[in-house]
Amino acid sequence: MDKDDSFWVNTVYIALAVIAGYVGYQAINTVGVQMSLIERYDSWFPMVNNIGAVVFGAAIILWFRSDKQRRDYHLASVAEARKVTWPSLPDTKRMTIVVVVVVAVFAVILGVFDLVWSWALKLIIT
Repeated sequence: MDKDDSFWVNTVYIALAVIAGYVGYQAINTVGVQMSLIERYDSWFPMVNNIGAVVFGAAIILWFRSDKQRRDYHLASVAEARKVTWPSLPDTKRMTIVVVVVVAVFAVILGVFDLVWSWALKLIIT
């Protein structure tokens, strides 16, 4: 495992902590609004909300970094992703066009089938 792999794993951990901190901030804020804590404790509630969000984000980083097996798994995943041969841009465009065409053909087939089926049921019912 490369040192660069560790950098990317740590970067993802930090991004996850930021997202978790934001979600924690919004959750605490929602509870504060619903329970009218913001109006009653407007002098210290915003500070508690910010501290709670930072603590929640830091707890996420500590939880991810605490287990050596989990960290090794993430490092191995990054190392394995480096071995993948990714398609070129023209190949990706060509395969995307193929998928769009196949989906369109199946949509037309299902649409025709639906029309025939609804017509047949209408004849049976009336």
